[in-house]
Amino acid sequence: MVRFLNCLFLISILSSCVSPPSLESDVFCDRADIQRDEAPHVANSLEWWYATGWLNDVETGDTFGIEFVVFHFSMNGKKDRLLSNVAITDVSADRFYFDHTLVGLEDQLEATLPLQLSTDHGKSKASMSGKFGEYSFIANADHEGESFYYSLKTKPNSPVVFHGNNTGYEDYGGYAKAGYYSYTDLITEGEIEVDGKLRKVKGSIWYDRQWNCGSVLQNRTTGWDWMSLSLNETNEKMMLYRLRLKEGLNIYGGTLIHKDGTYEALKGDELQITDLDYWKSDNSGDRYPSSLAISIPHENIELELKMLKEQQELEIKILPLVKLYYWEGMCEVNGTRNGVNVTGRSYLEITNPENREN
Repeated sequence: MVRFLNCLFLISILSSCVSPPSLESDVFCDRADIQRDEAPHVANSLEWWYATGWLNDVETGDTFGIEFVVFHFSMNGKKDRLLSNVAITDVSADRFYFDHTLVGLEDQLEATLPLQLSTDHGKSKASMSGKFGEYSFIANADHEGESFYYSLKTKPNSPVVFHGNNTGYEDYGGYAKAGYYSYTDLITEGEIEVDGKLRKVKGSIWYDRQWNCGSVLQNRTTGWDWMSLSLNETNEKMMLYRLRLKEGLNIYGGTLIHKDGTYEALKGDELQITDLDYWKSDNSGDRYPSSLAISIPHENIELELKMLKEQQELEIKILPLVKLYYWEGMCEVNGTRNGVNVTGRSYLEITNPENREN
């Protein structure tokens, strides 16, 4: 799951320069090793631990979406920083809450497990702990003066998926290479609080672990669309992406995970992602695809993703007068698999500056 664009601007601002981060401390191996790569990578250019999921109130059945991420990055291999983003989508109330926290670390992160990552500033706190699919995610956050909270625990319901044709290193069209694996179905239980109401929830979280992502900043990327999909009828899952380059080229790829847990890489020429409609944010002025057509002809898959709620845009304030925006939220899925109707759920991320009209 790649969050390159907003982090590129963030790192440039914090370092008071426009040069990309150093890759000298990045870890490139033939294959990923979960025992090694679950832990922080010392002085990594850019890495993260990322969770998105669909949860339901155990009493009312109300649906909620959650996002939790901790970014770790080092510009010069000496000074570490952590940035957390947290969010809740309240579907029934048509509300979206988000917050972020940025901290500089006195000491560099060490390659130790279990994970113990946290950010704390003012009213905003976020932390995650655990390893290998058994995690605790906690957020105490503030959105425009309104507090929200969640505390969630997970355990794996399916094996880890190593992207990049089972190597754990995704090669983005020869432009960049980064470590990447996922737990696509973490059984999740806990509690959330929005609008002053504490709710018991349960559901499923998709967890991404990526590292060495500063490598893409060395190249001519302009934006990124990423999505996770879960089909209800076939119990299949997909990770798909569209990388946008300055010269107008798009790079596509992903992974198809079958019901039995086996999976296969999707090559760029096997996948088509097409914008169908758009939503323009009143806040940022940016325009985002509100529905997308996905075609994987050799698998006989034809799907449409549609935003479940349009206003799921996050705003990150780094410095006075400096704001970064990206869209990440819940989407519903409809289409066909082998000619049979299917439905599903998705999380979609969009960071495309080319959509800006201002």
